[in-house]
Amino acid sequence: MNRRALFAFLLIAACSRPAPKPAAAEEQQPGKLPTDIINEQSSLLDLTRGATIVSRSGEAMLITSAINTIDGEIGSFWTPPPRDYPQSIVIALGARSRIDRVGFRTLTEGAYEANHVTFDRSIDGTAWQPLGTMTSRPISEAQWLDVAPSEAAYLRINIVDAKHPIRDVRLRSLFAHGTEIAPRSDPPLEGCWSINGDAATFAVHGTRATGVLVQGTQPLLLAGGTNGRMWRFNWIRGNDYGFAALTVSPDGKHLCAIDWHEEAIPLFRTIPWFGERSACTASVQRDEVPLAVLRRAGHVSMFALQFDDAGELKIGPSRDELQSLAAIIRVTPEALRLVAHEFRQTDARRNKEVAEREIASVRNALSHLGSNLDRVDFVAAGSDAPRQTPASDAARAIYSSVEVEVRR
Repeated sequence: MNRRALFAFLLIAACSRPAPKPAAAEEQQPGKLPTDIINEQSSLLDLTRGATIVSRSGEAMLITSAINTIDGEIGSFWTPPPRDYPQSIVIALGARSRIDRVGFRTLTEGAYEANHVTFDRSIDGTAWQPLGTMTSRPISEAQWLDVAPSEAAYLRINIVDAKHPIRDVRLRSLFAHGTEIAPRSDPPLEGCWSINGDAATFAVHGTRATGVLVQGTQPLLLAGGTNGRMWRFNWIRGNDYGFAALTVSPDGKHLCAIDWHEEAIPLFRTIPWFGERSACTASVQRDEVPLAVLRRAGHVSMFALQFDDAGELKIGPSRDELQSLAAIIRVTPEALRLVAHEFRQTDARRNKEVAEREIASVRNALSHLGSNLDRVDFVAAGSDAPRQTPASDAARAIYSSVEVEVRR
């Protein structure tokens, strides 16, 4: 074979080689978040478990505050003031617990990594003992440290320094693993608060609460209920409406909340709430909030309806909310639909089963109250056809409710 023929043969062979395999999906999508969210969901430092931010040293902006470390969402983060360390957060656990592991998540992409992170524990929030120190590894998955099993009602987390001195830190999530060793008691919400410097007042009747938060010249009105760990609220302010997920520290002196405008999705999150007990300067307005939200949005969640683990309505604790629901049915001229949504079970089939028991028990309770249900449809949706797919534990708690909808 002459040289020209050999060259032509080699050129053909080179062109006929198999093409390189495409990169894995994770490699092609550098902005994709990790999938090990089970770490957030199982942490004692989760808003839905009753965890509450008691204090924090600061944040670059309120929208990137410390509450983002306990919201059960990987995409959000706490950014402390830049290049100003150490920075710390104090978190009250939902119940006194024996802690055996602690951890955090700080994504490597963009190099906004924490470096050294320390954990302290306390029973009373005043006297502190060291629990452990972690050095960040260059991974985006959850990082854990086994610690000597220790009792705690509060954890203090300190960012000692940044991995990259000229970069800010974005701490995504904080974790604690262990066992609750004391019963959870629903801390008192009723009374007067200062929330982000604005006056607020709540009134509580059983599992139901109403409130007002004075923001500027127009108050934000709230109505909702507790599930024993977290308060869930509908709110309305003029033409605006939305949801809030709120916890109160066990000593009843601090609260924190995630606030959403219209839907409980990351894009619609607004400024978080941090509250301390305060003198009373705001008056509570009651009862009209659920009906006002229904007329404005076309749907409203009855958050103070409480169910057991099997999905059966707890009549006693839910009595005030049942009365509110009966009133909505009575005064609304349009046909209505009551829909049980559920997103907290292990799979869609289980979600559906629980939703079926929830909606059946609500219908039975309304019948016993003498409500005229001729214009009301009852639907067990479970997790099927959601209006929004919840992206965090807090959003799943918001959307797992019995909702009143106007049939159009």
